[in-house]
Amino acid sequence: MPYGEGWRDHGPAEAARESLRAAQAALLAALVAGGAVPDGFDRVRVRIQAHSLVAKRRGIVAHRRPDLVVSLGSDFAATFAAYADGRPKPAGGSQADARNFADWLGQQGRFPSEGDGRGASTP
Repeated sequence: MPYGEGWRDHGPAEAARESLRAAQAALLAALVAGGAVPDGFDRVRVRIQAHSLVAKRRGIVAHRRPDLVVSLGSDFAATFAAYADGRPKPAGGSQADARNFADWLGQQGRFPSEGDGRGASTP
């Protein structure tokens, strides 16, 4: 039977695909949600890449909400890292991430949760 709709291999190939899916899900969790690095992956390199992804998110949030950068000053990077730890980027993308970070800061009593994630609120 040719590969296509309805085709399903229930043998070793399917088991290998399922194993690969599980490894990919674990790797993704390690990269974006603080999950454990799965066996077979270089722990140091995965952690470096995870930190790079948080730094990318932080830069985008800083661009969208410069008011948060000003408010937090030199604590911005560490505070964003604490927010991002175990919290992947939300489905709403960077705008939602900026808004959620501001809301999280508000819950921490560090900054009022104002704005829409597009930049500093204006009167």
